[in-house]
Amino acid sequence: MIFILFVLAGGYYAIRMTTPIYRATSVTMVSGQAENIIDIPSVLAQLGTDDVALQSEIEVIRSRILIGNVVDNLDLMADPEFNAALRESTTFARFVAYIKSLFPTPSDSDVPGPDRTRDRVVSALLDKFTATVVPDTTTFRITVSSEDPEKAALIADSIAEQYVQRQIDVKRGATVDAIDWLSERVAELKVSLEKSENTVKQFKTDTPLTTPEVLSGLERQLKSIRDRITETRQRVEASDALFANLEQASSFEDKAVLLGDPTLIDLSATAPRNRRDAARFEARLETLLVDRRRDAAELKSQLASLETAEAALERKIQTESAAYLELEQLTREAEANRTLYEYFLARLKETSAQQGIQQADSVILSYAVVPENASEPSKKRIVLLAGLVGLVFGGLLSLLLEMRNRTFKTSQELEELAGLPVVGMLPLVPAKHRSDLFHYLQTHSTSPFAEAIRNLRTSVVLANLDKPPQVIMLSSSIPGEGKTTSSIALALNFVSMGKKVLLVEGDLRRLTFHQYFGNSRTDAGLISVLSGKQTLDETVFHSEDLELDVLFGERSPKNAADVLSSRKMDELLREARSKYDFIIVDAPPVLIVPDARVLSQFVDAILFVVKWDSTHHHQVEEAVRSFEEGKIEGLVLNQIDPNGFKRYGYNYGYGYGYAAHYGDKYYDTDDD
Repeated sequence: MIFILFVLAGGYYAIRMTTPIYRATSVTMVSGQAENIIDIPSVLAQLGTDDVALQSEIEVIRSRILIGNVVDNLDLMADPEFNAALRESTTFARFVAYIKSLFPTPSDSDVPGPDRTRDRVVSALLDKFTATVVPDTTTFRITVSSEDPEKAALIADSIAEQYVQRQIDVKRGATVDAIDWLSERVAELKVSLEKSENTVKQFKTDTPLTTPEVLSGLERQLKSIRDRITETRQRVEASDALFANLEQASSFEDKAVLLGDPTLIDLSATAPRNRRDAARFEARLETLLVDRRRDAAELKSQLASLETAEAALERKIQTESAAYLELEQLTREAEANRTLYEYFLARLKETSAQQGIQQADSVILSYAVVPENASEPSKKRIVLLAGLVGLVFGGLLSLLLEMRNRTFKTSQELEELAGLPVVGMLPLVPAKHRSDLFHYLQTHSTSPFAEAIRNLRTSVVLANLDKPPQVIMLSSSIPGEGKTTSSIALALNFVSMGKKVLLVEGDLRRLTFHQYFGNSRTDAGLISVLSGKQTLDETVFHSEDLELDVLFGERSPKNAADVLSSRKMDELLREARSKYDFIIVDAPPVLIVPDARVLSQFVDAILFVVKWDSTHHHQVEEAVRSFEEGKIEGLVLNQIDPNGFKRYGYNYGYGYGYAAHYGDKYYDTDDD
């Protein structure tokens, strides 16, 4: 059923509620080689064709600036498909708006401006299209979804055209920016060049300059002077050393050797012994020393002159070199400015020539074709998916209900849990009112319910052939399990065997017998007998039609459990044993009040009624434990729904065991 409901809902949704969506695709390609008349790659960089570059171009296509241009060109802000503010509000939308109005916020109270509305339309268009790279190519597919097939094709083509136009605009913008920058730079370099050249001219005018050849000659002259200074200084030092040695020499021979004069050497041999030679030696020595002192003075004067010339020449060379170096630096700076000026001037001319002839790096390979058939929704897919969801949901729901519903569906489950035999399995009685029970039993004597009662009676009687139970009490865990109906039906079945039966309404808190027997109820009841106001014979109501004696219940100001546990109750049942073949006691539910446990001490057997697929396991466990062990004769699985029994995978034929379904033909369910 759930599967069918989901399939029908899916079909209705696919046919009546969904809006057809059309898809159109345009194709663009990135060109690996740009066809520029003038190659200036540093100004207009070309697109790459690697994966990173292609993915970057995808982001360019999906940029909000580009899509915003498409929105403006196609006036999509006036299209309800993309501008939600123009759509007719649904009931649900009005309800949501009403709820929001109850809790106003500053953002909700402000009416969105044009910019915010445009942003929302751009976001809506971004959700409506995809841009992908065709594998192993430099081609892009731009696919747009729309409720209108012509609109889908128009938007796809517009996005492709805007993408190509954007590349041209970017290049034009880059060219204009480059021209502006180069123009400013060329003007600055021109000023710098003129300034540097003027500086060179002014320096040449203000500073006497020499040539590199003159500087080279001066350096050679300086080297010669330095060599002469070195030689002269050595001669001065030798002269000073000679005079120092002469002062230390004491003999004529040493002095003669130091001066190296032959005359002195000859006289040094005789001067120590001959005064005349000694005088001649001294005179000659003095003459030589005067000459040597004069020569030494000349050498020192010459050395001083050379050193003065050296210093002057060094200053001159340093001055000339500094001026020459400064001129060289100014000249190089002027040449560098000229080189930069000429380079940027050439770039400015190249860029200016490039302006207006830019080409895009991408081309449109194919424009979108207006689709004839809708791409979405797939009605078959929706129905199949709805059916699959229905199957899964139904299965999960059944599993969940089965896991949560810890009730009894078979006699085997009941026997395993309670540890007691199931002596009866009673179906639902097809009677709308309790008063219709007697009419149904009289007119359907061979119905499944009647046969099930006979089986229950047989099980009770055969439970102990030597001493069959005479006082039988029926009880249950909670109200509504059908113990009263089962009690009356069992009593009538015993009557049909010719037995004298007393039916006792033991549920003093919830009197229901009058709903079955109508106005046949007497004024007195069980409480009147127990209190001694009337005898059992005076109180019992005898039904001529049913041939059944009934002892109705009666309200008591005292607690019902205290009344039923009295010695009077035991005496009443003893008296009834002597007058009746069977006494059937309809007792209250065990888990509600303790009355049934009190009555259990006076009866021979207890039939415990359990409602099929209703009473929980823990309720039966707790109720069975409350009775004295051995008192419960058996369990009765009551109010079985044959159709529900089959849904759980069983076949209820009102028989027993695996042969249950073979017993259908033995029951006359059409008996009137």
